[in-house]
This record gives sequence, structure tokens and C-alpha cells, in this order.
Amino acid sequence: MPRRALIERRPWLLGSVLAALAFIWLENSRFPGLYLLGLKAAPLLLLAVYAVLRHRGNDTRMLAGMLACEGIGTALYDYLPYASIVLIIIGFGLGIGLFASHRRPTLTGSQKAAVTAILLVTPAIGFLLASPEMRVTALVYMVAVGGMAASAWASNFPRYRVGAGAVVILTANLLAIAGGGLMQRELWMAHFAWPLFYFGNLMLSTGVTVELRSRR
Repeated sequence: MPRRALIERRPWLLGSVLAALAFIWLENSRFPGLYLLGLKAAPLLLLAVYAVLRHRGNDTRMLAGMLACEGIGTALYDYLPYASIVLIIIGFGLGIGLFASHRRPTLTGSQKAAVTAILLVTPAIGFLLASPEMRVTALVYMVAVGGMAASAWASNFPRYRVGAGAVVILTANLLAIAGGGLMQRELWMAHFAWPLFYFGNLMLSTGVTVELRSRR
């Protein structure tokens, strides 16, 4: 890639990181307001723009769609919880489609065990951690999260960047469910869930775009 083109794309990535830090700083400040909705969505939306500009193709469009659905969905959760959950699930569906199209030809026994564990254990943990009235929703939601993480782990993208990022996203969602369910008194869970969620997406999205660019 020409150096100038790379420099033109970096501001989107830098803007994403700065927006995430600003949201973490202002979320519990004395300056509440609707601007926080935009600030919460902005980091993932900027990541989506960065991905599309970094590598143009159907793969990065699917990645950008996933990031956009996650960003808008998480921002709207406190106001339209069920609609936002559906939107995020759609995003994870796009992620599954992306990673399924880049499956590894073969998996070792340990890799197969890890993928199976992610698929089966994740929904069960989400179900147990959720509040009683949200358990079915949490189960369905974590099936989508687990499917995305398992497909990322089984893909031919760098496992310790893309696969690990997907697992971090999974962990963040479990913390969010626990913080709103059986462990409501553990305030650190709610505080760490979104930063961890963003960091996982940052790992995953940069890992995918860099790998696609290098293959090209």
C-alpha cells in the first residue's frame, strides 16, 4: 500500500480509539446526555469505516456490517433492549458468514474441542448468569455470540489475534449479562464489559483487515 494511502486511513482507527476512551471517561461523569449515545456507537462505526477503507471487498463489507450493528445496538440497548439485541445478533450473523467463508481446511483435535466448547458452553453460561426473566433471551443471544467466536477460532485468520479478539468479545458479553443478572452487586462487571467489548472488536477487526491486505 502506498504510504500516503495508509496515512489517510489511520485517522479513522485513531478516532475510534479516542472515541472509545472518551466514552469510558464520560460514561459515569456528571455530564449525562444524548451525546453519549453517539459517543458509544462512534468507536465501532469508525472501526467499520477503517475496515472498508483498509481493504475493499465483500469480506470487509461484512466485517463493517458486523461492527456497525454492534455499535448501534449497544448504544440503543438502554432504550430499545430487544430491538438492539436483534440488531447485534444480525451483526454476529454477518461475522459468522465472514469467518465461515475462510474456514481452515483441517482442525487439530484440540482446536475441534475448543470450537465445540465455545459453541456449547457459552449459551449455557449465559443462561445461568442471566436474571430469570432474561434467561431465554440470554440463551439465544449467546448462541449467536458463541457461533461468531467459534467460527472465528476455526477460520484461517490469525488465531491469536482474530480468534482471541472474538473470545474477548464473548467474555465481555458474559460480563454484561452477569452484571445485569445474578451478579448485579458486582459493579466492576458492568464497568469493564464495554471496554472489553471494544478491545475485542479492535483486535478482531484490525486482525482481519491486515490479514486480508497481506493476502492481496
